[in-house]
Amino acid sequence: MINPDDYIFVGKIGRTTGLKGSLTIVPLTSFPERFAGMKKFFLTMEKKTPIELDVDKVEYHGKLITVSFKGIDREEKARALTGYRITVHKNDRVKLPADHYYIEDLIECEVFDVGGKMIGKMKNVMEMSSNDIYVVDHRGKEVLIPAISEFIKDIDIENRRITASLINGMLPDED
Repeated sequence: MINPDDYIFVGKIGRTTGLKGSLTIVPLTSFPERFAGMKKFFLTMEKKTPIELDVDKVEYHGKLITVSFKGIDREEKARALTGYRITVHKNDRVKLPADHYYIEDLIECEVFDVGGKMIGKMKNVMEMSSNDIYVVDHRGKEVLIPAISEFIKDIDIENRRITASLINGMLPDED
């Protein structure tokens, strides 16, 4: 049985192009080239069970990406797919280089200081141009920790644990 929680969003089906059922893809991934190698697309609305469609062709036209599905050969049929999200199974994610992590894997990790004291849980990642900022819930207040080696000492995704070295004043209840 397909579990919707095992899938992540990597794109969205955009508008139709042409009369033969082609659709644009709005990438929601850092790896838009991934679509070229996909033989099947799993499409979903919200977090419902994905529907599976066989890919006929994926084309790149500069920044525009289009897809055609087998059995979807008319604009009217294709239009019904507009707005669906393209998902992939978590096991089919692009492999990241060492010391790079998917944001969804960081969310809800417990964050500890280097002495082993719990700081809180990771709630969000702010993507900035210079470096990401980890947003940690510390007793209902946000703690912002730059995602650089000076502060983040270890990330253990398997055990859902992050170790950080904080400086004075980073925690809201410190004087």
